[in-house]
Amino acid sequence: MGKRITRDRRLTDDEAERYRRIREQVAGEVPDIRRRARAAKPRILLKHVLQKLREERQRQGLSLADIHARSGIDRGTLSKLENEEDPNVTMNTLIRYAQAVGRVVLVQLEEDAPV
Repeated sequence: MGKRITRDRRLTDDEAERYRRIREQVAGEVPDIRRRARAAKPRILLKHVLQKLREERQRQGLSLADIHARSGIDRGTLSKLENEEDPNVTMNTLIRYAQAVGRVVLVQLEEDAPV
């Protein structure tokens, strides 16, 4: 949640009602925003790549500590990459992780499909 702001005065009833309506509006928009974000193809592809890296790590019987030792990537960062819903990863990190499990990352450019 956002940072709390303290005030040196109480809100008027009109201000409190206005803020309440804004919070309700934002809360109502959040599910749609999340749905659209999940539908973004690049994120789906990225999540798929990270899932494949995790599967390969597990197939080889490697722990996150093993990947850390091989790649230099922090174990906490590796855990976040494998488990977060919306991973934020650089190409360098992907390449290092892939090398640690004996794989390579290939990038392919294709035409964008119309939305």
